[in-house]
Amino acid sequence: MEIDEVAARVVRSYWALLLVMTVLPLVLVGLAMSGREPPYTAGTRLQASSRATDAAPGDAGVSIVVSQVKAFATSENLLGGVLRQQHLDRSTVKTAKAIGVTGLGTSTVVELSVKDRDPDVARRLADAIGAAVVTEINESNQGSIRQQMDDIDKRVRTLEKRLGPLSRRAGAQPNPDIGAANERERVQAELTDLRSNRSDLQTQLSSAGTASVVQPAVQAPRTNPVVMTAAIAGLVGLVGGILIAVVTETARPTIPGQRRVARRLGVPLLGWVDRGPEQLADLGRRVQLAVKKEGVGRVAVVGAPGPLPPGVVSSIASAVYGDGTKVVTARPGNDDPDGDGDGKGGPPPNSSGSGGRKSGTAVARAGGGTAVMTKKSEISPSEIGQAVPAHRLCHVHAFEEIDPGSDDAVGVVVVVGPVTRAAGLETVRDLVAASGWPLLGVVAASRKIKG
Repeated sequence: MEIDEVAARVVRSYWALLLVMTVLPLVLVGLAMSGREPPYTAGTRLQASSRATDAAPGDAGVSIVVSQVKAFATSENLLGGVLRQQHLDRSTVKTAKAIGVTGLGTSTVVELSVKDRDPDVARRLADAIGAAVVTEINESNQGSIRQQMDDIDKRVRTLEKRLGPLSRRAGAQPNPDIGAANERERVQAELTDLRSNRSDLQTQLSSAGTASVVQPAVQAPRTNPVVMTAAIAGLVGLVGGILIAVVTETARPTIPGQRRVARRLGVPLLGWVDRGPEQLADLGRRVQLAVKKEGVGRVAVVGAPGPLPPGVVSSIASAVYGDGTKVVTARPGNDDPDGDGDGKGGPPPNSSGSGGRKSGTAVARAGGGTAVMTKKSEISPSEIGQAVPAHRLCHVHAFEEIDPGSDDAVGVVVVVGPVTRAAGLETVRDLVAASGWPLLGVVAASRKIKG
């Protein structure tokens, strides 16, 4: 199946659904947000880490930094402490939803924004939350190292206090304490190890990086989100409508366009039934050519599927008969007493009655006899007695008017609208297979056909 056919199936069959699914969310969101005052936004910039290696992975590293900052900024404990410190009556849940964190390029600098209905509160919250986040990051990066350094310093002070007495006892004269001397050596070795460990921790602390506030909170320009939100809602509705249309098409497939229907059936598109006299005349000529090619005497007009309105069948019949078609009755008394050209008596075919010797009638019946077109013309005295060429008339009927017991050869013409269900084409194929009648072609209608 071609891409343009898929698009045509969705648009032509479900354009009303797509229009409603697009416009309705857009209007509802616009009405819901039209009376609301847009919130104020204040933003501050934070240096999440001073280590250059944090930015080395590029976007992945920035995503990690942004996630870390947002995790600290929206934590319940941090927000609760900030709100209490600022003496603000705000919910921590709503405040967390009003916090946004975005990265700036591939650096470790991020922008933290806070929205609030009060511009001063938004600015105060941005400053307080930024400072609290910086403290939490520094504590997270450096807290364990500082704790180890504090433990080492405490142990060093303890050992240094023991080292003095041990040195005096080991150097006492004339009887030095050998045990004190050995203990002194052990303490000095431990002090050396501790000082080395502290030096390593100091190096780690220096490379750990320090978070800081780069820019205090600044009031951002005020924007109205109604247009953007409504546009997003309309887009989401359109996508939902397309999904519904695709699911419906999967269950009940259709064929868009009259020419595609003709291509599926393997027959020509004969013309249009509702595009003015010129197109109707062209339709009549093409049907006549198809009738002549197949050698049939009658045309059965069918829908795809279901019966057709009488007006459609009548239009096709009038196009096939044409304005110049008439049945002429000759003067009685010759070998053709009824004037029908067959040499037999009785009323002429398709005549309106026995009393019409000076007038001829071309009759096309459609849909239960509800649509009958006649063409009467007075015969001048000069025309009486002249030889009139006999033309075989191809009678056009709705399928419901066809007599199944007749021996006349019948050709089938299918009338379709802009969109045709695939099941309708199967009905037409079943009819052609069951009857053995040739399929002459497809007649197109510009609007949906309602039988």
